[in-house]
Amino acid sequence: MPVNMILSTPAARELVPWGRFALAALPDLALQTDVPLLDRFLALLADPNVAYLLLVMGLLGLAAEFATGGTVFPGVAGVICLILALAGLGQLPTNWAGAALILAGITMLVLDIQIIGFGLSIGGVVAFALGSLLLFTPPWIISESADSVRINPWLLVGTTGGVAAFFFLAIAAVVKSRTAPVAVGRRILIGKIGTVREALGPRGIVHAEGETWSAVSVAGTIPVGAQVQIVDVRGLTLYVRPADATPPEASD
Repeated sequence: MPVNMILSTPAARELVPWGRFALAALPDLALQTDVPLLDRFLALLADPNVAYLLLVMGLLGLAAEFATGGTVFPGVAGVICLILALAGLGQLPTNWAGAALILAGITMLVLDIQIIGFGLSIGGVVAFALGSLLLFTPPWIISESADSVRINPWLLVGTTGGVAAFFFLAIAAVVKSRTAPVAVGRRILIGKIGTVREALGPRGIVHAEGETWSAVSVAGTIPVGAQVQIVDVRGLTLYVRPADATPPEASD
């Protein structure tokens, strides 16, 4: 019942001399008020499933920032998620050893991307899974206590599997990229486009791939500012042609 209706009842008009309600005269009245939005938000954060997800997302955001270096957004999102997670965990009977194991697991997974291997990753997945189980009341402990808090077991399995799959795929991609054959030396410049800085007649200067090179034109005079394509590299000299010309056969 709204407060204004309660105050209009006969029982509510029975006042003590100093202006307060005589509570004994209001035995059957219940005041109903809306829960403030902030309290509802804090109650949401205190849900163990929400707090766990925020903790994991926060740590993954910081890990992504560390791995990519300077992306900014993952780091900012990670810090926000971690702060919200701590606000929720602070209201729950949290086992901080479990949180430390989750942190250690993600740290090992990130380091394994840098080191390239799967040894640390296996240890990281085990630490992450154990930390997730121990963060609140473990599923193997039967307890009817009011302080007993558990995470949905399907959420534990899905999160652990998702984190493991993501890092194993990331490590596999890094291994593949580092073992792929690459062009060696200055030969990688062949086919690249540069800009003439000093007219080629036939010798001059060309800027290509962030560097300035001595160059020789294989197609006559080329003016300043023209786009050229590199057809050969000999020592520190580029051999070039106009970018829109038909390529001649490269010299041996």
